[in-house]
Amino acid sequence: MNDIPDGPRVTDAPAPASAENSARVTGHTITGVAGRFVLDARTNHLVTDSRFGTGESIRAGELLLGALVSCALANIENNAATTGLPVTGVRASATHARDIEDPTRYDHTRMTVHISGVDRPTAEKLAEHYRATCPIYNTVLRGGGIELTVFAD
Repeated sequence: MNDIPDGPRVTDAPAPASAENSARVTGHTITGVAGRFVLDARTNHLVTDSRFGTGESIRAGELLLGALVSCALANIENNAATTGLPVTGVRASATHARDIEDPTRYDHTRMTVHISGVDRPTAEKLAEHYRATCPIYNTVLRGGGIELTVFAD
């Protein structure tokens, strides 16, 4: 079988700024609907609910899990295709639970990935490549810096 690279390429030079290396999502409240928001990413719009809202739409924590799952699916599918592996399907799921003692964080996040069409060692290598290269996974794993700027009108 074709080999998957063992990890990310290491270079001394920083990656150039581009649409691939950055993202922006903005959001706003909907007047008259407490706990419901509209998020905008490029030309896409998504209605979300807070955990204090009606719960009809996807919630923030689910968006975080969705980012992990989406990245896993894209990463594994792309790496299988570019290396000629006969993957016939990929399924991924993620869960998390709030920390009981510190509700400002999640106690744990767990993922499962099912890869069809290849043997277990190959599936594990594809999953390891995802784990080694996904910035979303690694930010959740290691934590990352964050900056908050506040404006008032």
